Amino acid sequence: MYLSGCSRFKIVRLVLSVLTILSVLVPGYLIAGEKDRLCYPELGITTSIQIIHPSIGYWWGRKGVRLTGMYLQRDYHEFHLNIGYAFYDSETVQHSINLLTSKIAGSDPGADYDYWSTGIAYSLNYKGFFFELGLAFPWKDYLGNLSNDSVVPCGYFGYIYRFR
Repeated sequence: MYLSGCSRFKIVRLVLSVLTILSVLVPGYLIAGEKDRLCYPELGITTSIQIIHPSIGYWWGRKGVRLTGMYLQRDYHEFHLNIGYAFYDSETVQHSINLLTSKIAGSDPGADYDYWSTGIAYSLNYKGFFFELGLAFPWKDYLGNLSNDSVVPCGYFGYIYRFR
């Protein structure tokens, strides 16, 4: 069965929405026997291929929020807002899945881009080393060069210190 572009778009959007809702709102029975979780801030510096940017976040037990970004000029900036759910969180390691919304503007050799996207990503923080990778749906493309892409890769890496 062949799906048209519009049908694929709707399916991808539905799957991303369902996975995000399930991953963020799943009750705490994933890890049995946990006691009260810590609340703590995090602060760091991360980079994508395009730009280096500061990161600040806060975790309330298993749930957290992180804002990452930098504005250099009108056509060269990047911002990410993550709402996360930690599957595992210890003093040295944190595994989480995140709902993210990004605003990215910049250029690569041969291509300019300026878009908003929303998606889901997995992140790993091991002793401060931070890595995040996921897929996002570009829902507002100001230049039109992502019109044929139903999802785009997203992610960044760097150092984020968790004040536990």
